[in-house]
Amino acid sequence: MAKEKKIKEKRQRDSGFNIAYRIVTALTAAATFPIMIFSSLFYLAYSIPLWPLISKDSTDTGASFLKASIYELMTVYSSDDSYFKFDLSAFSGELAPLKKPLIVVLSLFGALCVIALVIIILAAFTRKKLPVIISAALGSGVLIAIPFAFRYLEAPLADGTVGIDTFLHTGLENMMNLVVQFDFLKVGEAYALLWVVFAGILVWTGAVMLVNTGDAPNKKKADNTQ
Repeated sequence: MAKEKKIKEKRQRDSGFNIAYRIVTALTAAATFPIMIFSSLFYLAYSIPLWPLISKDSTDTGASFLKASIYELMTVYSSDDSYFKFDLSAFSGELAPLKKPLIVVLSLFGALCVIALVIIILAAFTRKKLPVIISAALGSGVLIAIPFAFRYLEAPLADGTVGIDTFLHTGLENMMNLVVQFDFLKVGEAYALLWVVFAGILVWTGAVMLVNTGDAPNKKKADNTQ
């Protein structure tokens, strides 16, 4: 009789809202992967200081920027027709100063993917919410570190160690180095979307835990009155 009661209680815990919680949590964490692949990871801004002198439009400052997702880097910007040159072999040569900072940035984004996968597994196969809270908090910690990693990546560009011309495939690379000025490198829209994912899971799971904690005394009181 006691065994049947435990089985019944287990089924009740797995029904309704708890199942919805697990599905929503898993799907939210899974959104990390398409965000990583299809949303822009960075903005690289550059300008041409002399442009206002030669432009017919006095409001045109010559400022422009590059932005790319992983999908765009591997398809659009790796083609020979693109003005933005993305070539992995260059990181052993002219882009070598960017290699270590880039590894740090990619490692942080990779850590977010691993954490998201852990959250999916936890949501799918366990009822415990504390590990989900801890995982989401770790993901938030990684997100806090990413802008600092981008500053590390930006440093060789800002001090001129790596010229902006090394990224441009125009046939005028040597001249571009003289007239193009690097402005800044920042995180792209993927960063904000990833904050929505991990902060959302953190708040969502915390709220569910508070609701369950509030329900627990009522259930215990009801059991005692029976």
